[in-house]
Amino acid sequence: MNQSSAEDLRWLDAAVRYATPFRGTTAENPVVAAFIVDPDQKTLLSRAITAPGGRPHAEPQALEAAGELARGKTLYVTLEPCDHWGRTPPCVDAIIRAGVARVVIGTGDPDSRTSGKSAQRLADAGIEVIQANHAPSRSLHEGHVKRQLRGQPFVTAKLAVSADGRIGLPDWGNLAITGEPARQWTHMQRAFADAVLIGAATAKADDPKLTVRIKGLERRTPLRLVLVGAGGLDPKLNLIASFTGYRVAIIATPEADITVPASISVIRVPGENGRPNLGGALSALSKMGIVHLLVEGGAKLTEALLDEHLVDRFELLTSTIKVGKSGIRATDAQDMEKRLVAAGMSEVDVHSLGEDMLHTFEKRAKD
Repeated sequence: MNQSSAEDLRWLDAAVRYATPFRGTTAENPVVAAFIVDPDQKTLLSRAITAPGGRPHAEPQALEAAGELARGKTLYVTLEPCDHWGRTPPCVDAIIRAGVARVVIGTGDPDSRTSGKSAQRLADAGIEVIQANHAPSRSLHEGHVKRQLRGQPFVTAKLAVSADGRIGLPDWGNLAITGEPARQWTHMQRAFADAVLIGAATAKADDPKLTVRIKGLERRTPLRLVLVGAGGLDPKLNLIASFTGYRVAIIATPEADITVPASISVIRVPGENGRPNLGGALSALSKMGIVHLLVEGGAKLTEALLDEHLVDRFELLTSTIKVGKSGIRATDAQDMEKRLVAAGMSEVDVHSLGEDMLHTFEKRAKD
């Protein structure tokens, strides 16, 4: 297969930018972007992303929009097109019928029903296929890749820490450590996720709603999850007692006594001493179609996930506010950044959100 050109990479960059705002809208399917481009005129003829709910896929939508203009042109697609029947026909069939001359693929699909087979079928049909190995495409589809390879969602943990290493005050409830820009950023992360998870202790202490409170994006509120351990669950919590129209589920062991309204589902996973197994919980969520999981837990849940190396990305918000010595420490380690490094993570980005700083850590690749 031929190498991608600088022009190819620019179109793929544009495709990723087009798809990114729609993360969290395509259920268990990846949020793929497809562009039909006239390579001679260097013009975009049509574009599409995976439809809300995951179907139809991006490629047939873009091809239908271009019509006969697609013949002899180039298809840019961020993920290898599917080559299997599901609820929709294989995208490869539509591409071949459309008569495109080139297909430039941002990254391969590890799904065994597609991996490598699609590219080979396209090549066998006389279509030039370019496997770009495009880093932004890999990042766009990181959740899909992990779910296919490991049977777990991509886990992003978020924690706001004061200047003196605290996350709150005992018996205080929700304490505003960060400013409005950081809070708006948090709501956007919820909009991009398929589910947001907290522990029962955080649910009791903060009594959050975990909704998306950005005007126009309220419907992007993800599945809201509470992990219930040996301490049980307070039925008076906002997430349990208040009806918002947004989904809530409880994760608990099979023997846990959970009494919730019929509208709330209970996900049973094995555990010890009343505490659900975290890896088992992630596997159960993956089977439900959860691709991206945002964790907004407290210190205990965060530590447990780090101990078991279950966090793929960690978003650490650091504030200029000091809570005081009576505050709850983010970690028993010297500071949170050192704790993350010790857990096998590396800082990959840092930037400001108003007066707060956002430090992004990612799991280091194994040698």
